Amino acid sequence: MELIRLAGLCAACLMPVALLRKKAPEHALVLTAAVLAVVLARCLGAAAPALARLEALFDRAGLESARLGILLRLAGASVAARLCADLCRDGGSQAMASAVETAGSLASLLIALPLLEEVAELLLGFFG
Repeated sequence: MELIRLAGLCAACLMPVALLRKKAPEHALVLTAAVLAVVLARCLGAAAPALARLEALFDRAGLESARLGILLRLAGASVAARLCADLCRDGGSQAMASAVETAGSLASLLIALPLLEEVAELLLGFFG
């Protein structure tokens, strides 16, 4: 049900954004950013119970919660980079969108580095 409400909000804002884009493009960008912020906040609120279940699952499996934190930071970096790049494109700057996507990829690699190190150590221990 929440998805339908969020889709309705986005659809309702399409016409004002399109009209503003012709006369005041900076206002259209601000409206778009505001709608994205509302949608993101609602999604994070809806995801809270799922995160609690995921944490319980990690605990039952005997996995460290730090690994869950890494996965959540990866997801957050991905979503943030995607939304920011889309806003840059909406504002007319493909170059900035590409820079944001590159920075997001690099941030994801740096965030995942501890997991990659664990996998490498596991493989070295297995083959060594």
